[in-house]
Amino acid sequence: MKQFILLTICYCIISTLFSTKVLFIINEHYSNPDDNNNISYFLMKNIIEYLEIDFNYEYVTHLTAMHAIENEEDVLVFPFIRPRNMPNRIMVSDTLYTVTHKVFYNTWIFDFLEVNELSDLRTYTIGSHPRYPFEPAMRRAGFIIHYSRNNQESMEKLASQRVAFVIEEKFLGLNYLLNAEHPDKNRIGMKDIDLFPTSFLVAAPTHNPISKVLIQKINDLIEEKEFLEQIINDFYEPILPNPVPINKNRRNR
Repeated sequence: MKQFILLTICYCIISTLFSTKVLFIINEHYSNPDDNNNISYFLMKNIIEYLEIDFNYEYVTHLTAMHAIENEEDVLVFPFIRPRNMPNRIMVSDTLYTVTHKVFYNTWIFDFLEVNELSDLRTYTIGSHPRYPFEPAMRRAGFIIHYSRNNQESMEKLASQRVAFVIEEKFLGLNYLLNAEHPDKNRIGMKDIDLFPTSFLVAAPTHNPISKVLIQKINDLIEEKEFLEQIINDFYEPILPNPVPINKNRRNR
């Protein structure tokens, strides 16, 4: 306890003199240097501002981020995926964000279908494309797959009822839906199920006292739950689907 108090005092003194650097590991969909409208930047910006820390950021490769950790620099690294064998020079936060894949469906047909796990969709035609990361798993499991060039096209087919479901990572799927040009795209909804989860953590040098305190402060915010949930909700609110009401007497086909 005394050690933590001393570290906190040390952090407060030093943070008045230096800015905290957040290194975003470049990930095409979640931390893109060409577009700050990404979940990584949104999360860390809100957290750092809430903690009242001077905020500098940089998009780097995974290798550059690991070099910064090896050099015990005053950095936070995000999004970090825990490797199978975790080096002792790296300390990580609790899960800050979980990447999940969702089931998108046409509300005029499948609104009443209960989906609890992936196997519930085995008898239906799934819209997908060869580069979808979990397409091989679905194919090996015997799913009926209707292929498109990408899942943007799959969303168009979903709106026109040419496929029954589309499985896609939540943010990507919502963006595809947002950019779809089909006149009936507002019939598409999203099932409340989490598939293929991947945890994103904040990493920092184990032996850097400033980063150590920051990781603890981030963990405290994660523990509060409401704070983090509100940030994530704020991020997704502008792109969440708002399906048109359906006739409750309509039966699933």
